[in-house]
Amino acid sequence: MKTKFRFCLLLALFAFVISISAEEKKATAKPLKALLFVGGGYHDYEKLAPHLTNRIGQLVPINFDVKFGIEALKNKNFADDYDVVVYDICYDEIESALLENALNATRAGKSAVMIHCAVHAFRKSEKIGDWESFCGMRSKVHDPYQSFAVEKLDPKHPATKDFPDGWKTPGDELYQTIEFLPGSKPLLKVKSPHDGREHIVCWVHTFGKGRVFATTLGHDMTTATSREYIRLLANGILWACDKPNEK
Repeated sequence: MKTKFRFCLLLALFAFVISISAEEKKATAKPLKALLFVGGGYHDYEKLAPHLTNRIGQLVPINFDVKFGIEALKNKNFADDYDVVVYDICYDEIESALLENALNATRAGKSAVMIHCAVHAFRKSEKIGDWESFCGMRSKVHDPYQSFAVEKLDPKHPATKDFPDGWKTPGDELYQTIEFLPGSKPLLKVKSPHDGREHIVCWVHTFGKGRVFATTLGHDMTTATSREYIRLLANGILWACDKPNEK
């Protein structure tokens, strides 16, 4: 009887030590460093930027540096101090040299995340085709602002495994898929309430040596305040950085 009691006590103690070790490891994990570009027209980035950084930071260990505008892209080494570059921008034009610096960072292996209008950005640039290849999808226009339901295509992918089936946004812009580029993997799609066509709204791919996570969801705070959407972005960042999702 005493032997059995001692054995159970040892098991309990062992489990406790393992639990403490896991918590210590989690607490001392080095946070990711992210560079977030925001700015351009049509969106309230003054509200979106602090909301996204604060909410994502509650889910994963990550520190954000936020840049309003794209001036930092003038430095070809702009991404050197970061694990991931997040683009939540809506500019029609960009100098070719700045765009090339952005592309080269991920070609060389820097993780990237595209949010909403980043997929529509730089449409008047001479190198728009290169930016679209970076994004992984061609999209020029969107449906009217409306509510729509989202279908999950890969329930096991790390970026979408926590995303609920049949999730519905009260309102967002549904970007139309003109061309889904080879090598991109679709994760979420939407059947347009406007005309019945289907469009990919979340995907991943590799650009050069770098991982890219992208979603066209997130026009304004209507979607951004959804905890499911924030979890999607957090998981997408972890995937792009090739970090395990320990949730």
